[in-house]
Amino acid sequence: MKKVAILCGGGRSSERAVSLCSGRSAYEALKGCCPTELFELDEDRLPESLTPDKYVILPLGHGEFMEDGGLQELLEARHLSYAGSNAAASRLCMDKIATKQIAQQLDIPTPEYILYQGQSFEEIFRFFHQKPFVMKPDNKGSSVGVTKIRHPEDFDVQDFQTGIWFAERCIEGAEITAGLLDGKALPLIKICPKDGFYDYRHKYTSGMTEYLVPAPIDDEMTAQMQRVAEIMFQRCGCRDFSRVDFLLDAHGFYFLEINTIPGMTVTSLLPKAAAAQGMTYADLCQRMVEAAIVRDAEYSCVSSKQEEVSIGAY
Repeated sequence: MKKVAILCGGGRSSERAVSLCSGRSAYEALKGCCPTELFELDEDRLPESLTPDKYVILPLGHGEFMEDGGLQELLEARHLSYAGSNAAASRLCMDKIATKQIAQQLDIPTPEYILYQGQSFEEIFRFFHQKPFVMKPDNKGSSVGVTKIRHPEDFDVQDFQTGIWFAERCIEGAEITAGLLDGKALPLIKICPKDGFYDYRHKYTSGMTEYLVPAPIDDEMTAQMQRVAEIMFQRCGCRDFSRVDFLLDAHGFYFLEINTIPGMTVTSLLPKAAAAQGMTYADLCQRMVEAAIVRDAEYSCVSSKQEEVSIGAY
């Protein structure tokens, strides 16, 4: 039996600490039920020991390299079977603007936005009709860098000089997330920060946020949001698992983004959603890696048949 290699960390990811926590949690859950090895990556490259005859891969990295298609490209080049979205879908979903454009093409509501190209606070403020806005990096997760702008003193141009940024209309509403497993939406979660909004600090500081699951939303709205999450999952070419984030106000819901590798600490959102459907954390980890094991078996079977045909022809 091949080993499951859990990959986490990454050399340059701003979400390295979260990734390490996800990887270690999953390792503890899986090691009792299948041969498992944990690889904490310090550099943006694959260990030489990872070969397709010995391993299937469960990537649990977040942010640059680990989630933006870089790692997935290396896995594919080495013919390693791995869980989660492929390189193309990972690149696409890491690009928040590109996924918002897909939502717009499908007539799925998403907050109005403008690409940041050095505009002043006053220019952006006018664009949003004198309403607050949120500055977001185009290609980071875990709410890294997300800044709510209400007043000129909140806006420091120096904070937005590196990378691609966009300004998004600030919607004062509930934050809702839909975890997906095998492309099917799990129970929704309502995220309730104790103060402010759901930024990096509220995500990873114990006691600063309350989570309601299943979210206290009427059945019709719940079904609509779950369906939209599944549509975006399919349209963006995702596979196995992901998480889709929304905002919900009195007028309806708004698509925000897709996370192809959601956080997998024992208190992360995807495990909470799975628990509401009766799955333990260990059950969820096994389900996540199963897809890679099945693909690996199918690939091995096809390769064997091709080899038999080749030998027979010879």
